Amino acid sequence: MADPIIIRAWRDRRHRRLPIGRHLLDPDFPLAHPHKQVKVDSKLFNGYVGSYQLTPNFVITITRDRDQLFEQSTAQPKIEIFPESDRDYFLKIVDAQITFVTDQQGRATELILHQGGRDQHARRVE
Repeated sequence: MADPIIIRAWRDRRHRRLPIGRHLLDPDFPLAHPHKQVKVDSKLFNGYVGSYQLTPNFVITITRDRDQLFEQSTAQPKIEIFPESDRDYFLKIVDAQITFVTDQQGRATELILHQGGRDQHARRVE
């Protein structure tokens, strides 16, 4: 019997392989890691607010509104992002995650966009 077809799924900031065949036989078997929103100190958001350049023509802007954090990419609507940990966030409307890389003072120096099996680094440009 041939090996099952393998796909890549996001989990704990690294990829793991999951058999798609098992999901086809048992729809309750997940293909992607379910995200769990956690409570974080909203004071952390101040260190993340800013603009991050992914490519010369594509910037991701992080903003806050009280206890909520948002991302807005070039020519796209503003979308709320949700914490999985102090530095790891996820979007609910698209399968994407953001990790903030911070200095010793807690100010983000870059973010990493995890989407489509790729990790794309965006330096803070403000």
